[in-house]
Amino acid sequence: MKILFTDNSLWSQLNFRGCIITHLCDLGHEVVVVSPVDAPSKGMNVPDGVRHIAINMRRTSTNPLHDVRYFFRLLRIYREEWPDYIFHFTIKPNIYGTLAARLLGIHSTAMVAGLGFTFSHGGLASKVAHRLFRLGLSLADKVMVLNEENLRILVERGVARKEQIILLEGGEGVDLDKFAFSDNRSDKTIFLMVARVLYDKGYKEVVEAAKIVKRTHPEVKVQLLGPVDEAYPNAVSREQIQKDEESGAITYLGYTTEPKKFMGRPGILLLLLSSYHEGLNRSLMEGCALGKPIIASDIPGCRETVREGENGYLVPTKDVNALADAMLRYLSLSDEEKESMSINSRRLAEERFDIKSVRSCYERILQEYDS
Repeated sequence: MKILFTDNSLWSQLNFRGCIITHLCDLGHEVVVVSPVDAPSKGMNVPDGVRHIAINMRRTSTNPLHDVRYFFRLLRIYREEWPDYIFHFTIKPNIYGTLAARLLGIHSTAMVAGLGFTFSHGGLASKVAHRLFRLGLSLADKVMVLNEENLRILVERGVARKEQIILLEGGEGVDLDKFAFSDNRSDKTIFLMVARVLYDKGYKEVVEAAKIVKRTHPEVKVQLLGPVDEAYPNAVSREQIQKDEESGAITYLGYTTEPKKFMGRPGILLLLLSSYHEGLNRSLMEGCALGKPIIASDIPGCRETVREGENGYLVPTKDVNALADAMLRYLSLSDEEKESMSINSRRLAEERFDIKSVRSCYERILQEYDS
């Protein structure tokens, strides 16, 4: 079969779905990736045997003319490629890609990785996007979701039909061989946040909690790894990051296409304080696979990676004091208790996040529509 993967970012395709794309190629399918070439993807290589079609789009623009142009570009590509099946990811491909596929009679799946800005913010733009999103999902053959709460919301709000939806209980999965357990024992603790630098990802809460923790533990490091995307709503400016570095609260590590090099270091504990629904956070899943303890928001998409007190702690969103308390609680643990948390994180990854179950899901969808 000829299969297209359409996303708003080449980096996302390669980072989140590289294993799936490679697996489908190994099964003999022809795979084509359709996405813009974004800054984070520079230096990343498309897997052997996969074609990439670059397309212009503005991810965060609310100008309808930009979206109309994007729709017709997709329509032209789909007509020229005429694939057997298309997988769409993120809001604009889910809307305009699914519409283009339906007009051409091509079967498709829409992946809803998380109910982010569109569902957590008000305003006219968000309401319009919500209605377009409902239209797009109604035209898809299948809708993938990554947690039960997102499934419930989509059905209750009439955005998708229950019979359309496929729940990937382990998210988009982790290659447990690539992200092998690493010894986390160390006499130093580093709290690491791996995420886009957005206020909605808990940036402010992490900075303020770091200041509290450092009052009694000045030796502790709090680090942030991820791209700065100032075009995105609620992005943190580079100037603000610099101020927080100068205050001594955090260290900004910049962006890398190989976060495992940072996550795999001894003494790491991963932080993520998102204030809106995640799908199922990849950094936290990968952290579990590596054997890293987790402190995360008690929200869908984050809570699935934590067993309270066993491999980490859950805290309420936007609660600086609760986050600081969780960090201090971890620092008070014995070496044996910290090691037990690491082992429990790996065990959770093996039980829930193995990429093999996700591969099987894609295979079943394609078998259903293989004519």
